[in-house]
Amino acid sequence: MEIPGTRNDYILPDPPAQRETFLDQSAFLKLLTVQLATQDPLQPMNDRDFFAQLAQMGMVQGLDRLQRNLSLTQGASLIGKRVEVSVPFAEDIGGNTVTGTVESVVVDNNRVYVVVNGGRYPIENIVTILPE
Repeated sequence: MEIPGTRNDYILPDPPAQRETFLDQSAFLKLLTVQLATQDPLQPMNDRDFFAQLAQMGMVQGLDRLQRNLSLTQGASLIGKRVEVSVPFAEDIGGNTVTGTVESVVVDNNRVYVVVNGGRYPIENIVTILPE
């Protein structure tokens, strides 16, 4: 049972959405097209370099998806487990950690959060998984 006015969601708002600083495949291809159109005709771009750049772009995107999926799987395996979560700003008056049972896992802006005691915390803030 939740008592109105006891949650402090307004003290620690969600961090602002992080701007993605990497190029997606579409932007990379546009940049590559401009590079090919403006290259020196006496020293054209090597086709091996072109394919190496495409392969690297694909690998980076694959690693990003893999990391997100691993975090989501890790979060799902924590549902029902007792954890201790580090709180960067003292949301909890008694200290800098919150202890409770993981109720659910949320993905927002490509970040994975665990819900503990009604609060949402980044999965990387879990400092201890406690025995039951």
